[in-house]
Amino acid sequence: MGKCKDLSEFVKGQIVMSRRLGQSISKTAAFVGCSRSAVVSIYQKWSKEGTVVNRRQGHGRPRLIDAHGEQKLAHLVQVHRRATVAHIAEKVNAGSDRKVSEYTVHRSLLRMGLRRRRQVRVPKLTPVHRQKRLQWAREHQNWTLEQWKKVAWSNVSCFLLHHTDGRVRVHRLPVAEMAPRCTLESSQADGGSVMIWTMFCWESLGPGIHVDVTLTPTTYLDIIAEHVHPFMKMVFPDGSGFFQQDNAPCHTAKMVQEWFEDHDKEFKVLTWPPNSPDLNPIEHLWDALDTQVRSMKAPPRNLEDLKDLLLMFWCQIPQHTFTDLVESMPGRVRLQQQWLVHLLDNIQFALR
Repeated sequence: MGKCKDLSEFVKGQIVMSRRLGQSISKTAAFVGCSRSAVVSIYQKWSKEGTVVNRRQGHGRPRLIDAHGEQKLAHLVQVHRRATVAHIAEKVNAGSDRKVSEYTVHRSLLRMGLRRRRQVRVPKLTPVHRQKRLQWAREHQNWTLEQWKKVAWSNVSCFLLHHTDGRVRVHRLPVAEMAPRCTLESSQADGGSVMIWTMFCWESLGPGIHVDVTLTPTTYLDIIAEHVHPFMKMVFPDGSGFFQQDNAPCHTAKMVQEWFEDHDKEFKVLTWPPNSPDLNPIEHLWDALDTQVRSMKAPPRNLEDLKDLLLMFWCQIPQHTFTDLVESMPGRVRLQQQWLVHLLDNIQFALR
């Protein structure tokens, strides 16, 4: 037998009509296929209220932050991206007779999708950079996921022994990572650091290499020949792979480009826009490594400890972490294109 909450408004109407026509409770219950108690409660409700609307609709206390309050909350977050929940609650309650708690504000922010997320660190872009990034995004906007799975991503990063880079978190939607007040320009932090070079693709993590010298065309070519070449041959034996690198001077040196041309049948080099580290999904793996190191109860005591921890944690990154990053590339490219088009339109409008 169905329960009261399972009955449609049509069935409830049948119950009322059957009882009004003089049918017994048992016959009515058998006719519509529900329990006798459901027949009694529905008919009593109709007799008292003249309606059979689901009694569970609109149940419970109304929300303290309604639709209008959510609009106000969204505006406050846009203006004060870095504010804590406590500060936002204070501003919501300012000048209002009805006070809401921090917990209520926090629940409303979560319901609206406004979570505390890190500010995306983006480089300072010149007009030429913006145009080239937009051109790159348009050239790759129709790439399928299968094509992105053929890309091996690489980069080098410095990790600080003392965590002094001052990362800031802001309230934002997942799709608003490139919005104003949600980004930081890249900056160089001082202090002792360890430099790590790594690569990965959708299928597998690549090697993690400690770089203890300044990267020159010669030292970079050693890395390419010793580590990149075997990895690409292993993962993409049919020569269908793409190797991604940025436009650092050691990457674009003539001797390095000639080496890539000699191995063109084994893999291709992915074209890359200038000054675009934020487009590289490997940046998120740097964050994962840094988070794991900083979460340790006993932090690294020296640079050697830091190096060992980074290389160990690199090998332990879960597969779903880097596969999800690659699978996000179609959306990331689409978002970049939308953001750059919007940015360039605003600049052109301001110059009129």
